[in-house]
Amino acid sequence: RTFPGKKMAGHLGQETVTQQNLTVFRVDVERGLILIKGAVPGHDGTFLKVRDAIKKARPADAPFPGAIKSNGKTAAQPAETPAEQAPAVEATEGGEA
Repeated sequence: RTFPGKKMAGHLGQETVTQQNLTVFRVDVERGLILIKGAVPGHDGTFLKVRDAIKKARPADAPFPGAIKSNGKTAAQPAETPAEQAPAVEATEGGEA
């Protein structure tokens, strides 16, 4: 019999953890890096969700938004040329064109 509350093996890790009020030290737009003062939870190479602090007000001198990264590609605009029209075909009595 297994007693209720018995500690058993199972999934460990990758749980959602919130780390509040970390300071953004620097933003490197060219390399797409956000340098943060202090430790962040998670393994190397995992994604982090970064957002503004909710419980602390943003300082008045803080740049907002910090940076917007563009991919440097622009969509090619199609050339506007008039479409060629096919000559009109007249119908005959026999139903042939």
